[in-house]
Amino acid sequence: MSDDRLKPGGALSGRLFKGFLQRLADAREPDIGERIGPWQIVSELGRGGSGVVFLAERADGAFSQQVALKWLRGDRPVPGGRKVLARERELLASLDHPHIARLIDGGETEDGMLWFAMDYAAGQTIDRHCTELTLPERIDLMQTICRAVHHAHRRGLIHGDIKPSNVQIDGRGRPRLIDFGISRIKGRGPGSSYGLTPDYASPEQIAGEPLTTASDIWQLGHLLMDLCGDEPVPGDLRAIIDRAKVARPEDRYASAEAMAADLQAWLEHRPVAAHAGGPAYRLARWVRRNRALSVVSVLALVVMFGGGVWMTWQLAAERDTAQVEAARTEAALADTEAALARAEALRDFLVDLFQATRPTGPRDQLPSTEEILARGAERALDPDAAPAIERFGMLTTIGQVYRAQNLHDEARPLLEAAVALVDTEPSLQPQDQARALKLKAHLLISAGDSLDQAEALLVAAEARLESVDGGWDLLAQTRILRTWVERHRGNHDQALALVEPLYQRLHRQGRLSGSTSGALLDALAGLHAAAGDRDRAAQFTTEAIEAYRQAQGKDAQGYVVILANSVGLERAMGRFDEAMARAREAIELYDRIYPEPVDYRASVRIGLARTLLAVGDIEKAFAELRTAGAEYAEFMGTELSEWPLYFSQRGSFQARLGRHEAAVSDVARARALVEKQGGFDPRLVSSIEALHAWTSCLEGDAVAGRAILESMAQPETLHGRPRNRALLHEARAACFQAGGEPEVALSEIESALALQAAPGDVLESAGRRLLKAQILSALDRPDEAEQVLDDARQRFDRLGLDRHPRRMALVEAGAELPNP
Repeated sequence: MSDDRLKPGGALSGRLFKGFLQRLADAREPDIGERIGPWQIVSELGRGGSGVVFLAERADGAFSQQVALKWLRGDRPVPGGRKVLARERELLASLDHPHIARLIDGGETEDGMLWFAMDYAAGQTIDRHCTELTLPERIDLMQTICRAVHHAHRRGLIHGDIKPSNVQIDGRGRPRLIDFGISRIKGRGPGSSYGLTPDYASPEQIAGEPLTTASDIWQLGHLLMDLCGDEPVPGDLRAIIDRAKVARPEDRYASAEAMAADLQAWLEHRPVAAHAGGPAYRLARWVRRNRALSVVSVLALVVMFGGGVWMTWQLAAERDTAQVEAARTEAALADTEAALARAEALRDFLVDLFQATRPTGPRDQLPSTEEILARGAERALDPDAAPAIERFGMLTTIGQVYRAQNLHDEARPLLEAAVALVDTEPSLQPQDQARALKLKAHLLISAGDSLDQAEALLVAAEARLESVDGGWDLLAQTRILRTWVERHRGNHDQALALVEPLYQRLHRQGRLSGSTSGALLDALAGLHAAAGDRDRAAQFTTEAIEAYRQAQGKDAQGYVVILANSVGLERAMGRFDEAMARAREAIELYDRIYPEPVDYRASVRIGLARTLLAVGDIEKAFAELRTAGAEYAEFMGTELSEWPLYFSQRGSFQARLGRHEAAVSDVARARALVEKQGGFDPRLVSSIEALHAWTSCLEGDAVAGRAILESMAQPETLHGRPRNRALLHEARAACFQAGGEPEVALSEIESALALQAAPGDVLESAGRRLLKAQILSALDRPDEAEQVLDDARQRFDRLGLDRHPRRMALVEAGAELPNP
């Protein structure tokens, strides 16, 4: 045998688990003293349907250790074969629980026999140990075992053979569940007779149906029944056994943890969930727990009734009020307990992902984010992984993370599964239902999918919130997303109508959290800026920044995002120094939050580069743009040379500076990369196509430019933003002018200029006015052309940019106009 098997994890690699589907006729067993891998057989501990368990000890001299070595029967093929078994072994190796025997090693002999070694738990089986225990002591052991089983279930493992001989009690009275070697991965194939103990087999195991966690719960109930022995079983305990052993799996406890909770409740004389008792039952449990207090209560009742019949009317009047208040209190308590339980379940879920994702890796090496998310998504999508209410939280949380990372394909099945639960899971609260619908709509918008479908989901989310008292934050967030839909459609007035009422009704009344107020104010700022009311937009931006600062502090993500968003507005208003200061502050804050490359910081750098270009610091603008492109590319897992957005933005910069040949080259490269890689937002694809047409026609290739415009698949996707609509009109104007149609070109460029009014968009304004001047010159209207050029030069002068290189080009263009 290779020495590699003596390395950590080596025994679980190589030939182990390969070809396990082949049925082996040889059913030999090792002899006492025989060496199996690094282990030497000492004695037989027991045997069952799947094989024999031996006591073995380390024989290679590395160190001293005893293990329970399971020798799998060669004539009984394991269901699912070696690949499934290999996955099971990885999961088993990750089981780190004080009440579960740990997998230590495993291998395959030269003649094809399979074995694995686990912690040796010296002691008695639980049934022998319990002969000297009281009933409460036995139940305490059982609830500990239930929680150990629940730990395994959360890791995706089902034991499948829980019985007295597989629960060992050590010398200190601590239970340990053993023989997880025949466990099954949840939902992977039918039950099997492999390793099955008939007396402890659940009904679905006997029927050969797929194993679920419910099979283990049935076996836990059977074990509990056996441990109760021949003595009379108390009613609540009988109810727990009956609930665990009910024939239909879906009618059993939802989890082993739920069964453990009922056992703990029994120990503490509290009502158990398995007993559907009414007020009298609950009162009896309360009296049992509070004997002294109950005596005082009885005496008080005697005094009350001895006081006379006159109290009856007052008691009757107060009874109804008390019942109403009690019902409200109980409902609120139930909601709170459910929320806490779900939070705890999600916490356990995330902790388990860290522990389970890389069971064979070094202990000091954390799993990557990708590994955690992938494993979490797999668990969340598995209907058997957890109750629906817990899975809902997993689905929405991981789906939201994927969407935030622009991993739309990964997010889609998770959020679709969450939305499916909205109609099938009655325990979901209206806020949960609305949240799932909102998240899926957000995904559709981010991925460039159907806006109509996104709007329908958001309207449905709002409808769920109509019956909710106080779900203001979620309502505001849903409305903000609806404004995105309307903005993409170009309906800015309708978008404003959706959120402006919320400013007075919710924000000014203090009904929103600080973060949601900030998001609402940011949305209002963007809508007013798009409508041309930049002063009003600046006012809302200032309020939004302050709202985030107070709610989260300056080092929080929300504050930095809104600060970064304000850079574009400051630049548009011509306040270039403030725009650059805010951009640099945002970059510095992102440096504290994200040591690794991130799209947020790259986006701010692009804004800084645009501002530097606007003030004429050309060299620094291109350098900043390259830094932004490199960070964006690394964030997306690619190289700068393969990142199309860098080349499209650089091509736009080149065109605004009049470097048309370089612009065409860059934008053509961007378009080729988009077509090659695929999967980009249709709006981005259309904007790059418009850029390519525009730069081609600026270079004089009207045929190529017009062909691109005519072949655009979805030019309507550019209609939602005025900036994009202006670019489309400008591209058409350039192509008509290059093609010898100045009359049509003039109409198009005037449409572009009508959409471009921001003082700080000086380069866009200069380029369009220069094109208009050329068109007017071609129409033999030189005076008007000169007036247009003079207007463009004055725009630079008003901003203190009289030495800008592009202003100098306007002067040269004026000199080239023909004399009237």
